[in-house]
This record gives sequence, C-alpha cells and structure tokens, in this order.
Amino acid sequence: MKGFPSCRKDLLVLTIYLLYTVANVYPYSHPAFIGKAVYGWGDALVDVWLLGTSAHQFLRDPFHPWDGPGLYPFPKSLTFNDAQLGLGLLGAPIGWTTGNWLLARNVLLLLGFWLSAWWTYRFALRVGASRFGAFIAGLLYGFCSLRFHHVRILKMAFGPLIPLFFLYLTRWSQTDRLLDLWKAALTWALQMVSGLYYGFFLLTLGPLYGLLMRSRPLADPAPRVRKKWETVLAAVGLASIGLGVTFGLLLPYWESRYLFGLEHDIGLNRQWAARVTNYLATESRIGREMTARWWDWERPLWVGVLAWAAFLVPPWAGRVQGTLWAMTTLSFLLSLGPQMPVFRVAYSVLPYFSAMRYPARWGMMVIFFMALLASLGITRLQARCPARFRWALMAFLGGVAGIDLWHAPLRVESAPTPPVVYARLRAHREPGAVAAFPLYSNYDIGSALYGSWTLAHQKPTLGAYSVWSIPGAEWIRRGLADFPSPHALWLAAQLNVRYFVFHAGLFSRLGQDELFRRYEQSVDQLPRAWVRHLERVEGDILLTLNLEQIRQDLWVAPPPSWRWASVPPSQVQVPVEPPARTAITDGDPRTAWTILYTGDWQVQIDLGRPVYVRAIRIRHDPKDKMFFLSGSTDGQDWTPIHTVPWWMWVGLRRFPYAREYPSDRPGQAVLLCTRNWVRYLRITSTPVAGHIAIGDIQLIGEP
Repeated sequence: MKGFPSCRKDLLVLTIYLLYTVANVYPYSHPAFIGKAVYGWGDALVDVWLLGTSAHQFLRDPFHPWDGPGLYPFPKSLTFNDAQLGLGLLGAPIGWTTGNWLLARNVLLLLGFWLSAWWTYRFALRVGASRFGAFIAGLLYGFCSLRFHHVRILKMAFGPLIPLFFLYLTRWSQTDRLLDLWKAALTWALQMVSGLYYGFFLLTLGPLYGLLMRSRPLADPAPRVRKKWETVLAAVGLASIGLGVTFGLLLPYWESRYLFGLEHDIGLNRQWAARVTNYLATESRIGREMTARWWDWERPLWVGVLAWAAFLVPPWAGRVQGTLWAMTTLSFLLSLGPQMPVFRVAYSVLPYFSAMRYPARWGMMVIFFMALLASLGITRLQARCPARFRWALMAFLGGVAGIDLWHAPLRVESAPTPPVVYARLRAHREPGAVAAFPLYSNYDIGSALYGSWTLAHQKPTLGAYSVWSIPGAEWIRRGLADFPSPHALWLAAQLNVRYFVFHAGLFSRLGQDELFRRYEQSVDQLPRAWVRHLERVEGDILLTLNLEQIRQDLWVAPPPSWRWASVPPSQVQVPVEPPARTAITDGDPRTAWTILYTGDWQVQIDLGRPVYVRAIRIRHDPKDKMFFLSGSTDGQDWTPIHTVPWWMWVGLRRFPYAREYPSDRPGQAVLLCTRNWVRYLRITSTPVAGHIAIGDIQLIGEP
C-alpha cells in the first residue's frame, strides 16, 4: 500500500520517543512512583490542586470556572494562579476514575515530553526537514533542559500545543484551508486555559508568523475560490473563539488584577530575565540539584549541542527559513527582558506582558524554533554527506542527542497523603469554610499542601497557594492567628469559618510544638456554647464552631459618634500613684505611665455609675501586644468584655475589594466592645519583654 512504509517510519519514531520518555523521566514513569511521586512539596502540589479543582468547578458550574474553594473568601480565586482548566479536563478521566489527581498530573507530565517531541517532528517534516532531521528536532524540543527544569511545574513542562499550533498555522498559510485556521485558533484557546505563558507566547508570535508565512506553494496555480458562506462561517467561528477566550478567561484575570492591583512591574521582569550566557548553561544533570541558588532555576537555557546546526541555515535561504529565524530572534530578545528595547515596547503596548514575571521563559520558544532550524541544518548536512557515510552520520548525531539530552533519574519525594482528619471533615455537612493551622502565608509551600488537601474534603479553605501577594490574605491570617482571642473568633464568625483544623505534625515540622500545645489547651477552654463538635484524630484536632452563638455573643458595632472622653484621675483606682493616674487621663499621649512588666499588671477604673462601654482607645508603647478588658458592677465579680480592634471591623467591611486594609497606628489601639453593663473596668495585656508604657486611656460610653 502506497505510503505504508512512511507510516511505519512514523510509528517507529513515535515508539522511540515513547521509550526515551519512559527512560528519561524515570522514576516518574515507574509504576511504583507515578501515582505517588512529586518534585518537592511546592509547585507540584499546586498542580494537583489546580487540576482537580479546575475540572471539578467546571463540571459543577461551567459559567463560573474560576471560583475555586481555595483562597476563600476571595472571588475568582483560581485567577490568582496560572490557568490549568485545559489540563484539568485532559487529566479528568484519570483523576475521576482513580481519585488520584497526582497520578493524572504525572501522566500528563509524561505526555508533555512525548507529544512535544512528536508534534515537533511532524511540524519539522511540514517545513521541509528530512525524517531524521525532524527526529532530532523532536528530541531537541521535547527533551530540552528547560523542560526538565520545569518538571515541578506541569503547565511549563507540557508543551505539545506549541508545535501543534504552528503546524496548523503553517498548513493554513500553504493551503488557505479555513479548517486549519480554526484548528490553530482552537489549539491556542486550549493553550490559554492550560498555561497562560505559552498562550501569551502564541498570541504574540502567531499573527507575525502567519503574516510572514502567508504564501502559496508553487504547485498551487491559483487562489482557491471560497464561497461566501464559508467566509462568513470562518469569521463567526474565529470571532467566537476569540470572544470566548477573552470574556471567559482574560477578563476575569484582568478583573482580579484591577481589583487587587495584581501585576508585575518591569523591575521584577528585569530580575527574572535571561542572560546571553544562560543559553550555554544547564544545571539539570544526573545526581545534581538543579541549581545552587533557588532563583536561578528559571534561567539555565541550554538548547542542546545539535541545536547549533541551525547556523547551517542562513535566513535568506527561503521564506520558511527567514520566518523561523525571525521568530528565534524575536523570542531571544524578549527572553532578555527589559534590558532590550523590544521587551520594553511590548510591555508598554501589550497589556498581558504585566501578567508575566519570567521573561526567561521565552527561552522555550527560542529552543523550539532553533530545533526546527537545526532539523533543516541537519537535512542539509545529510544531503551533502556521501551516501555510504549517511547512516554513520545519523547514528553519531542520534547518539550525541540522546546523551546530551539525558536527565534521569529525577529527584522525587513522596507526596503527602491527606490526614485522616479530613475524612471526618468531609462528613460534616454544615456550611462553612476551613481554617487549617499552622497558618501559612499564601506564598508558602504549606499553603500548596492545604490547597491539594481541599480535594479530600471539598470545602472552602482559607489557606492555599497563590503566585500573587493578595491584599487581605495576610490580614486574615494575622487576625486568626490570635485564636482563641474573641476577635479571632469574631472574625471567623463574620467570614463564616466554621471548621478549625490543627495539624500536630505540621507544627512539629516547623519546630512549633509549643504553639500547638497552646492551641490545644485553648480549644479545651472555649465556652461550651461556642463549640459544636471537638474531635481528635491521630493527634490532629478538628474543632467545629457554633457560629450562630458566637455572632450573638460577640456582636460589636461602632459608636454613633466618636467623642472620646478621658477618665478623671479621681476615678482611677490602679495605679494608685497620683502622677501615674494623671499621665494616663490627661489626654496627652506624650505623658506616659511607665513600669516594668509584671504578671499582675493592670489598670482599674471606677466609672462612678453603670455604663455601656462602646469603645476604648489606648495609647501605648509600640511593642506588639493585645489588651484585655473585664468589667464588674460591684467591684467583686468580674466578667470579660470581649473586644474587636477597630481596624479589623473596618477592614472586614472593605473586604475583599480594598487593595489596602486599615490598621492601628503603632502605639494606638482602638477597640470596639461587645455588649456590657459595667461600673468598674479593668485593663490588662499580653506579656511583653521589658516595660509597659501607657500614655492615654479614653472611652466612649453610653448610660
């Protein structure tokens, strides 16, 4: 059958790529590791979380694909990380069938290497390379060092959509078939929801590539006559793809960036830009860490020994060669970041450049186009080589490529399994979010851990990973870290955070066993009316709050007017020294009562008659501390007066759209008080090292 030998050769190439992938990505390809191994607890766990969450959210509510359970209570929380909806849908059959999204992630990782090589091979054949030259091109792009540097980040390791996009674009430019243009547009759309970096690369280079390649083969005698309905259908289809991606993906991302001020300035781009010498260096080799300095792992951009065969093809050799060299040059200049004028122009003209902080990643496009040029260079080398030496040359070049691109074995760690406590948490049906302790920053590796564990319980979670520094995330963390202080519980009730999980093992991992014991004791001391369930599971603690009762008991509101009044010195019972009483009641924060801190430190005031204390302002030394109030009607029986810092009350009402949140000025605490009816007021504080200095105490009370 005509063409059968060609099909057999293609099948042989596909098989070789598969075997090389299985061997070169070891041990991720081993059955014992593929469903359990990760490259560290950071980005790989983020991949697992985003894959599972994206697919689940799309199935649950396809019109709101970016509302994930992590990073609660922020809207469109999945826009704080790169989009992986497309990859999530590709991995969904494995994830939903096995329940193991790590297995789905690692299968996609292997497919990323294998299919990247295969589609580059097909593309190289299309632009005129010999079969062996195309085979080398597939190796150079599919197994380049930069891809292995990103083995921890699936969206960067998964690159087959790039050659597939340019393959369809090339077919369209050569045949004028609208179907190929549609395929290119759909491939770009899939890339945009699978990884924004590569999607933006295609958006930048695709139109220019199509413009340069738009010519008809000599064998095509005349332009193809297209019916009017075909043109209309093509225009509608392409417009639908563009509008769908724009309104379904880009606008939600830009809305988040506008609301929260999330963008990368050009100075940060300069920090992560490539250098010329990066194209001569790689750190990913057998038995070695990727880099000695963590911030350099984006930058090694070794293109491979045989990629330099590209220089056997001059730009003036033809339209294809000139176009490939133009793409290589432009990608190279963009990879150098703001040090090149072309990047600064693109940053100022193209808004999506502010969403990318790693100009060095343009190196992947440099490697891709150099691999194609190298395939043409090797084709030329083959043509000039005597026939009797051709097989020897091919064997030599194949061996060089295989050795140069070899990286196995890769470093692996066992993926942390969700604690048993999450099985209990999943069984609870009461609505509410989860706060997991220790409270990691949203940029910490531990937050990636919490994000991946949301797949085990499917509840909104405060902690999860974000590549952006989200305004308000640290503010919430700061408030809840004071658990079990009333203002922390008040904040939890306002945010509808019903479930508190304390992970003993993670506290130990951070060397914070003492902090865990403090939280453990605090849980037991909570009022019974505020606790709905309390469970201990394999050392972890699951606390379920009675939010309805907490909201009732910790109700606070600002006073109707902010008319502060200093207490008369005669009403101060403690301290007893007249100068001290005067210092804290004269309304002048420059005069202060200063004493060494002792455990029984306090200020006690007789208000003269029962009043409702609405708010209190304490000017003090700027050391971090919390103040506690208690009240009494007879001076004998004291009950706590719960307080909420004013900055927390205001911040919650500006949440989540404010870019900055208010806070107390250093040395001044303004506290709103829960319902009370007291004559005597007692003020104490958390322990501090050294001295206590109180400059002023003022109240707002109602009879």
